Amino acid sequence: MSAEPGVPSPSDALREAAFRVVRGNPDPAELAALACVLTVLRARAESGDAAEPAAARANWDRAGHGYRGPLAWVG
Repeated sequence: MSAEPGVPSPSDALREAAFRVVRGNPDPAELAALACVLTVLRARAESGDAAEPAAARANWDRAGHGYRGPLAWVG
């Protein structure tokens, strides 16, 4: 089997890194999870099936200045 000029072979494509870890030391399970998420996001982008944006949250229950005290969740 001869490869066409300018077309990478499958083995060349597997040698290219899809992403690079810049900081930290992720374990194989964390890298696998990241690869899954990136694969799904790429597939959605290529198919044009973008997720609908989330609805904006109402601000009527927040103070005007935006500060929420440390016990604001206590009801």
